[in-house]
Amino acid sequence: MAKIDSKGNVQFWEEIEDEKGNVYIKIIKADFILFLEKKGYRKLIQNKDFQLIKIFDNSIISAIMEHSIRSEVKNHLFDIGKSNVWEVFLGQDYVAKRFIEGIDSITVDFDYGTENTAVFFYRNGVLQVTSNGFIMVPYIEYDGYVWENQILGRDFTIQSFDDCKFRQFCWNIAGQKEDRLLALETLIGYLLHTYKDPSLTKAIILMDEHIDLEVGRSNGGTGKTLIADGIKQIIPSLRKNGKLLKPNDRFFFSDVEPYHKVIVFDDVKDDFSFESLYSMITGDMPIEKKYKNAVIMDFKDVPKVLITSNYVVTGTGGNSEKRRKVTFEVGSHYGENNTVIQEFGHRFFNDWTNEEWLKFDNYMMFCVQQYLNSGLIEAPSINENKNRLIQDTHSDFVTFMDTVLENPSGYGGEFKDTRLGLDKAVIYQNFANSYPELSKQVSSIQFKKWIDIYCDSKKLEIEHKKSNGHSYVVFIML
Repeated sequence: MAKIDSKGNVQFWEEIEDEKGNVYIKIIKADFILFLEKKGYRKLIQNKDFQLIKIFDNSIISAIMEHSIRSEVKNHLFDIGKSNVWEVFLGQDYVAKRFIEGIDSITVDFDYGTENTAVFFYRNGVLQVTSNGFIMVPYIEYDGYVWENQILGRDFTIQSFDDCKFRQFCWNIAGQKEDRLLALETLIGYLLHTYKDPSLTKAIILMDEHIDLEVGRSNGGTGKTLIADGIKQIIPSLRKNGKLLKPNDRFFFSDVEPYHKVIVFDDVKDDFSFESLYSMITGDMPIEKKYKNAVIMDFKDVPKVLITSNYVVTGTGGNSEKRRKVTFEVGSHYGENNTVIQEFGHRFFNDWTNEEWLKFDNYMMFCVQQYLNSGLIEAPSINENKNRLIQDTHSDFVTFMDTVLENPSGYGGEFKDTRLGLDKAVIYQNFANSYPELSKQVSSIQFKKWIDIYCDSKKLEIEHKKSNGHSYVVFIML
């Protein structure tokens, strides 16, 4: 039976005296493993492999490297005046994998909350947020586990957030409109709530309300990234530089860890493939790290997705795309001539007082409650549909088609009851005459595809038909 002192430390060695009075130290391997287990060390089973961890305060989990064990053993032995045991310990690798494998194993189902309760980890306890209140649970009483690096380095207490700087910022980028602010608050709440609802799998897309597609840029500096930074102040997030994305790289997600709750694809380009994220938004996520076996991250553990862009983010179109995203157009309150620093007189997060942090935390928890009460609200499109149409075709083409439908008779259009027929060859030639340089890049086949895109965007019902050797597009004018 191993000896255990008053502090719960296991003596993992024996002092053996020979007939000559010499004392020898013998490390007892089974007792050493028990010593580690009493210190909170465990093997966390993950995808048929394990990760060495240490459990603090009954619920806090920290990932551990083998050298940390050596440091703890050394400190313990020197504290009790057993440097001679340390010398013997160094004579063999007692933290080799064959010894570590003897430590008790655990499997952990991390608490991500429920459909109606969100959980957040502050320095002074676990904050449980419901639609109408807060409960703070001490870690020692918490019936669950949390990664140590998920715990925020500040306390939470209830406080008014009426004059919260971050709330004022959200009000401004929502165009100072109550309905758009509510929508923004619910999408912030959705991202903060780490519970994954299989029936609500959406990527959140922040784009600028005003985009100059002719020069391929927006005003910039409107506050999209600041929203992502705000999310990061509450839950662990991983940022991916949108200009350096390589989603086809097998190691692209190698830096995703189990504690990451949101992946931010920041400032993606116009050729970004939203379709490449479909599977990770709605299902499990394969992760492959160099020199390690690939693992599959379960849906409930896969981070939610936030995308910021100066362009309209598009996928395959149709329901497959629509059911996987919610877009919010950020107003132009901020920009080159009016920055957040200029308006508020300081940098967000870096220059905040403890009081401002408390207001921020309370406002973000309010956003969670907005989501729990109202669900995920999608704000009406301002310019997204128009910008997508221009991005998928060309602004001159859109102008041309608007003109055709305003004055169809000027382009050979013929009405029959509620049907307007236009000869595609005629309108294509008119387009070529009006925009000769652009028409060189647009074949008649591409022109037909653009008509389809235009009509789909404008919610116009059309038919393509042939008659007497001519191809017509027929608009059904209801």
